[in-house]
Amino acid sequence: MPIGLDVGSSSIKTVRIGPSGRVIAIARRSLASHRGRGGRVELDPRVLLSAVKAMLGAAGGGSGAWLGIATQRSTVLFWDRDTGRPLTPAYSWQDRRGAELCGSPVLRGLGGWIRERTGLRLSPHYSASKLAWALKHHPGLRRRIVAGRALWGTLGTFLVWHMSAGSAYVIDHANAQRTLLLDLDALDWDPSLFHLFGLDALFDAPALPELVPTFASKPILLESAWRRLRLGTITGDQQAAMLGLGCRRPDDVVINYGTGAFVLEYTGAKKESVAGLLTTLLASWHGAQSLHAPVGVPKPTAIYAVEGAVNAAATALEWAQRRLGLRVPMEALDAYLDEGTGHRRRVHFLPAVAGLGAPHWEASARPRFAGALSGASPRDLLLAVVESIALRCTEILRAGHRAARHRMPGRPIVVAGGLTRCRTLLQAQADLLQRPVLLRDSSDATAHGAALMARPVPAGKIPAGVASEDLLIRPRVSRDEAEARFEAWKRAVYGPREGRTEHPSRPTPAGRAASRSVNAARRR
Repeated sequence: MPIGLDVGSSSIKTVRIGPSGRVIAIARRSLASHRGRGGRVELDPRVLLSAVKAMLGAAGGGSGAWLGIATQRSTVLFWDRDTGRPLTPAYSWQDRRGAELCGSPVLRGLGGWIRERTGLRLSPHYSASKLAWALKHHPGLRRRIVAGRALWGTLGTFLVWHMSAGSAYVIDHANAQRTLLLDLDALDWDPSLFHLFGLDALFDAPALPELVPTFASKPILLESAWRRLRLGTITGDQQAAMLGLGCRRPDDVVINYGTGAFVLEYTGAKKESVAGLLTTLLASWHGAQSLHAPVGVPKPTAIYAVEGAVNAAATALEWAQRRLGLRVPMEALDAYLDEGTGHRRRVHFLPAVAGLGAPHWEASARPRFAGALSGASPRDLLLAVVESIALRCTEILRAGHRAARHRMPGRPIVVAGGLTRCRTLLQAQADLLQRPVLLRDSSDATAHGAALMARPVPAGKIPAGVASEDLLIRPRVSRDEAEARFEAWKRAVYGPREGRTEHPSRPTPAGRAASRSVNAARRR
């Protein structure tokens, strides 16, 4: 029976599904991130390996079970080729230590070319600038790479290497795209991108991760001291969630609320480019023989989505609760926000805890409150944070559909992720988008999707999702009120220059007032 492994930003989960595709076993373990100055966010690879081993053991399923792996994207690390010992921390996708390199005049001047080549924006959230930082700041690491004594890769690459006892050094197309080193048209490593980021040593090294489709044409055998498994798929967390939730029609939209919030719209075989958003590889297979490939090497085929990221969702709530001195658990959040509804002040928030993602891409942006801050209570401020997540997702969807020059279709938007337990968030999302929000009965959509994708399928086919009990949340406000809310938030958090935030080293009077109000609310 297939197993799905979800290596997320705050937890590791496994699910085991039965013949019908329904979940019959689930295990979960928390995963801690370590935050430091300068936007640094790291994971301990040894803790990660131990947790994955434990969760796979708890999943059951017997020897030779099919496995699907879905990981947080862009997180990257180096390890020793002989011992498997990590040589660096795992630099999280939220880590921004590469911001200085991405802000250099040369790279900024080539941002458009990078976008055309990779489908992504130039951003320190992707792996390339983190890899460059590590080579510069870890003594001897470059020499190890050149000598073939060190390897690098995303979390999936690292895990599969360990689970195969070092026999499989691979990276799937979905995660490879997030390195900013993959030519999205050719689905191959691009030496010019390696050179641009100062990573020639990685490209010229004796070992480079082998690119594989997200759906394996034949299983990768994982035979280590852990257990014997057959790897059928390896992909990114958002890809697994979208396909696992059954979204595969043109214009199907998924919002996955987790550590960040990710908005994906399915485009199928059509690779669309939308200003301010990303062209995301959703899945790939080995396809027909390519005229340009060596004989016997099939050309990969792929399907795509348009994507926008809110860099901080659950992270923004954690940040606000720390600042306000609150400890409101997720299961009590709705009740807390519902208290005293008649005396609320209209407060706004920009959830730029990890910079500002789509469609603005301002890595230096910082979180801030705005609006009627005088006398605002902690409840007012926390409600503003919850609503800001829905507002940012609305902003992303509006950017995509404005570029496409058509109105957003009325089909429900599918939502998933840990924050869907907050009904206040989902109601705000339905109100702002003026579309029903469909909550699928799958709190572990990513792990479930990975399990569904683990079983072999013909090239170009996607495993069917599973029918579930759904909750449909409809808009409760008029279109005019929704528009007024959105415009008021935009004016409050961006000011007259929409899409720009003040330089963090130069707080504005509004920013200083917001800081004073947060401190006053905390004392209350």
